[in-house]
Amino acid sequence: MTTDRQTPAPARVSGGSGFGRLLAIVLVALVVIGGGAAVVGLTQGPKLVRTVVDPAGLVESRGQRVVLAVNQPVVPLDAEAASIEPAADFELSTGDDGITLVFPEPLAYATDYRITVSGVTGTGGGPAATLSAGFTTPAVEGYSLVRNQAVDGASATKPDDEIVRFQLGEGTPEAVYQAERIQEFATIGDSLIVVDQDASGLSRIQVVDSTDGSVEQVDLPIGGMVTSLQTAPAQGRVGFLFTEQSFGRDGGDNLTLYSFELRAGKPTAVGRVGGIDGEAVQAAEWAFVPRTSSMLVRTVDNSLELLDPAETSAPVLLGRAALISSFIPGTTKVVIEQIDGVVVLDLATGQSEPFVLPSVAPTEIPGQLVALSASLSARIYADYDREAGTTEQRVLAIKDGATAELYRPDDGTVIWSLCASPNAEYVAMVVVPDFASAGFDGYANAPMPNGPRIDVVEARTGKLVGSQPGFDLSWCAGTGIAQ
Repeated sequence: MTTDRQTPAPARVSGGSGFGRLLAIVLVALVVIGGGAAVVGLTQGPKLVRTVVDPAGLVESRGQRVVLAVNQPVVPLDAEAASIEPAADFELSTGDDGITLVFPEPLAYATDYRITVSGVTGTGGGPAATLSAGFTTPAVEGYSLVRNQAVDGASATKPDDEIVRFQLGEGTPEAVYQAERIQEFATIGDSLIVVDQDASGLSRIQVVDSTDGSVEQVDLPIGGMVTSLQTAPAQGRVGFLFTEQSFGRDGGDNLTLYSFELRAGKPTAVGRVGGIDGEAVQAAEWAFVPRTSSMLVRTVDNSLELLDPAETSAPVLLGRAALISSFIPGTTKVVIEQIDGVVVLDLATGQSEPFVLPSVAPTEIPGQLVALSASLSARIYADYDREAGTTEQRVLAIKDGATAELYRPDDGTVIWSLCASPNAEYVAMVVVPDFASAGFDGYANAPMPNGPRIDVVEARTGKLVGSQPGFDLSWCAGTGIAQ
């Protein structure tokens, strides 16, 4: 008998061949997808992923940048590859974060800008692409101080003073802080540094968060009066002059320069700023050097000193001065008035050169000056008519010694002060209508005429673009010394 023996079939591993097929499909798909992505990259060129831009910073500061982030590394580009409308100067660079435009000068307010970059290619090759991005800068805005008058002259009916946030020509200003007697204020980001006073004129300093209204008290060394409050916003530094209530005592403060920092919205302890001899400084006037925390100080004996409140650099004696007039935007230079003339002093080198003065009528008396650029400034002039016993004021634009009238107030209105917007596009004048009958507000320290307003004109044309009640405009710190 023959027995047929069959060899058993090999055992099947459940799903084995399916897994193999799936693995093969996945590998093929990955190759196809990767190849497809490469093909897309090679056929379409770089794409814009997002635009990184701070519109407010672009009108307030120099050296701001706009970044066009792309989806792949790109070949470096020449500046000619990019353009912006309306036209503005810029520097172009490429890097891992994309294509960057740096603007050495602030841009204009309330303007639609469009950036176009042509001939953008990836480092891996492929066709060139054109990238385009747009942004809009904010309207003219800021803070001002409105001191409210008593009703019918009764002090008990006086409304609180207000610091208001406004957008020029747009709606009603918004009150962000109120107190009985606000003397002055300055800003650092969303923080308001506010000086208010009691009926006797004694001061206090408070740091107010404008977003939620929270308040931090700044401890002063003793009861006294604060004046000339200023800030270096980018450095978070605050400075002021302090005169104690009994300043006649030995070692007491009298126009003594103090400083403190804001860290995460919280004030550090205040401290005296040391002068050339290391001792406390008594200042007739002072200001932060723009974009730094250095302080330019004219002492009570008219020495001109450059000081560092953080004490990271030694004090510098710069000679003597009768008045610190105005910093020149975008430079290390400042206009200084001396006994024998007006000069432009370079703080980086210590060198000075004459400031070109315009030819005006002998009866016109020069007042506050604000530099708008290295070649353009604005200045108040008052023309006194001896026979009529009247004075007429105007603001002149001055360029290389030539002048043009920028602003003339209505009859009876007095120009109190002026300053420039952060980008020098506008000039703001604090004016007092009907000055002869306005009277003063009676504040014990830093009194003001009643009813001041802020008129804003275009620096290039003198066109009035809007008015805002109050004074102490938040723009003004650092653009001109006298406020």
